[in-house]
Order: sequence, then structure tokens, then C-alpha cells
Amino acid sequence: MAIKVYPAWVKRVKGHRRMRRHASRLRIYPQQESIPPTANRERVVETQVFEQDIDGDGIRETVRFTPRGEPFLQVFREGRRLWQWGPAAFRAWKLQIVDLEDDGYAEFVVGVNRSTRWYRDRQNTIHILGWTGAYGYAKWLGSRLSSPLDDFVLARLHPQQPLRLVTIERRHPEQPFVRVYRWSGFGFTVIWESAPLRAPARLHLRGETVVVNAAQRAYILRQPHEKLRFTLEADHANATEAIRPEPNR
Repeated sequence: MAIKVYPAWVKRVKGHRRMRRHASRLRIYPQQESIPPTANRERVVETQVFEQDIDGDGIRETVRFTPRGEPFLQVFREGRRLWQWGPAAFRAWKLQIVDLEDDGYAEFVVGVNRSTRWYRDRQNTIHILGWTGAYGYAKWLGSRLSSPLDDFVLARLHPQQPLRLVTIERRHPEQPFVRVYRWSGFGFTVIWESAPLRAPARLHLRGETVVVNAAQRAYILRQPHEKLRFTLEADHANATEAIRPEPNR
């Protein structure tokens, strides 16, 4: 059975889907400030820099992501800062920039560690910020996924299908597993789940290939056909073993 994950407090707004409670915290900055100098070497090491066209106009923007920083996300164009956002209290830990809806405008998919009014304990979750061409906006700030989250990537697992969210989640500390979600336009829906892996487990991308590293072994997540069926195949020469999906998935 598909599991739908929706934030409890988001409402649809004409033109964009925005967050009701946090919309006032999204700050827009005019094109007046240059990229700050990089005198602080420790900050340079911590900050990740992405150079890509995020709105399809042929101009490459510079996106700076500073884990656990404030703001943790900044967008520059031709040396001018367009926009920045991200409270340190969210403890951002990962960023991936993708065109989730294939409309020419990028989304910022941010891993954060925070509490909410519904979940008082801090936990990892994903926030998605959209981009208008001039500023960012809250598109989907889910309170949490189906199970405690350890890692995530987004990738196109089949050339004829949309991007999928792939996660490492766990029900027990020593039993991580892989989940695959589809984006529904307003939240994520689980479409596949693997059998438990050995801890620790992490994800990384090799081009568009999702590689799962689990307890010093590597597996490749594959979708052989257009049908929503997936396998984890051992990543070594002439391997035939695979981690099978859970029953009824």
C-alpha cells in the first residue's frame, strides 16, 4: 500500500504552494551586495559551492550552502546576491539542487535536523524550496518521512520517468533499509522498500546511478523496466546476488 507523506500545516497558494506558518521568515534580498570575501578559511572549507543555471535563462547562478550555518543557503548571480535563507536552528546538513518537476526551475532539496510543534525531539527530515528566478519560497517543508531518516539523494532511475527520492531510513538502529518515493506535486509517496541492510548505510551518486554503501559493501539501485520494480545489486564484477524487496511492496 502506498504511504503518502504530507505536512500538516501547508496550504496551496495561487501560483505556488507555500508554507503558512514560516512564509514570513523567507527573506528576499535585492541585487545590491557582492559575493563576500573568502578571508575566513574555516568557513570556506565548510561552505559548498554549486555553479549551475537554476532557472533556464542561460546564466549560471552560484549557490552557496553552509551546513549548520545561518543563513545556510545563498544564491548569487554575476557576483550579486539575489536571496538567502536558512535559520541555524534547522541544522541543515545536506543540499541537492534538482529540477524536481521538469519545468525549468530548480528546487533546493535540503536535509535538516529540527523539531516541530508536532515532533518535539529533533530528527532528520527534508525541506524543499522552490525558485522563481529571483527568490526562493517554501514549496514543501515536510515534518518527517515515514521512518527516521539517515540519508537521501534524488536521481532519475529510469530515463522515461521522473526523478525519485531515495532514502536510507531505519526502524531499528542496526537495521537500515532503502526506500524509493515519487513526488506527487505536494508531498512524497512510498513506491518501494528494500529488505534490511547492515549498518551503517549511506548513499551517493555516480552520475545518475545511486550507490548504497552498507557495512563495507556497495550496491547499485536499479529500475530495470518502466514498472515500479527495483533491485539492489551487488556492485562488483559478475555479481548476481541482489537484496530483494520486502513482501507486498
